[in-house]
Amino acid sequence: MSGGDAPEQRVLNADRISEFYHDNFVADQARDFGQLVVEKQRPDGVVADVGGGCGYFAAAISRDYGVRTRVLDTDPASVAASRDAGVEAKLFDALAPKFEGDEEIASFNLILHHLIGTSDARTRTLQMRAVETWKEKCRGVFVNEYIYESPVVAGFSARLIWWVTSSRFLSAIGVVVSRFIPSLRANTFGVGVRFRTAADWRGLFQAAGFKVVDYRRGDDEPCSFFRRLMGIRSIRRDSFFLAPVTSQIQS
Repeated sequence: MSGGDAPEQRVLNADRISEFYHDNFVADQARDFGQLVVEKQRPDGVVADVGGGCGYFAAAISRDYGVRTRVLDTDPASVAASRDAGVEAKLFDALAPKFEGDEEIASFNLILHHLIGTSDARTRTLQMRAVETWKEKCRGVFVNEYIYESPVVAGFSARLIWWVTSSRFLSAIGVVVSRFIPSLRANTFGVGVRFRTAADWRGLFQAAGFKVVDYRRGDDEPCSFFRRLMGIRSIRRDSFFLAPVTSQIQS
C-alpha cells in the first residue's frame, strides 16, 4: 500500500518480482550514471537506489566510480540478496519514505513504470509522488526509464499497454495470445505497467517539482511486427538527471 494520502497501489507478488532478478541493463545504466552524475556532479554523499532490487546497479557504480550506495526496496528477498552481495540495503517504501539524512543522489532505474494505481490518473500521481518526495532530501535524481513512442497519437501505445495489463479481463486474453506470440508476454498482466513518452516523463518530473538538467537518449531497441501492430514506433531506455526547480545546478 502507498503511504500518506496517496492512492492505493497495485503490487506484484513475490514470484513476479523474482522475474526481475537480473542485471540485463545495468551496464547501460551505470554508463549513463557516470556521464550524467559522476562526471558532472561529483557526488560524495550516498547514492540511494530506490527499488534497487538485488543491488546490481549499486554494486556496479560503487565498483566503477567509487561512490557510496544504499539499496532501498520493499522486497525483503531483494534486500537480503543485496546485503549478501556486500551492498548496503534497507527496507523502504518509496511512497512513505524514512530518510537517513546522508542521501545526496536518488536513483530510479526502470522502477517508476511499475508504480501502478487503480486508474491511470492515480498511477500518474503515484509516479509523481515517488519522485517528489526527494525534492528537499537530495541534490538530484537520476532516472532511467523506458520510452514508448507512437507514430500518430503521442502516448497511444504506452496507454494501450497500461489498459491491457491493468485489466484482468484483457490480461487473460493477453496471456493466451502470448503463448503464440512470445514477444507480447508480460509478467505484469493483471496488475499493470505504465510506460510513457519522453515528453510525458518530462512533464511528470516538472509536476513533481524537478527540472531535467541533463539527458541521454537511449538506443532504439528491436520492435517486432506484432508490437508495431499495437501502435509502437520505437522502444528505448532514456536517462535523465533531475534537480529541484529551486536548485542552482546548471545543465
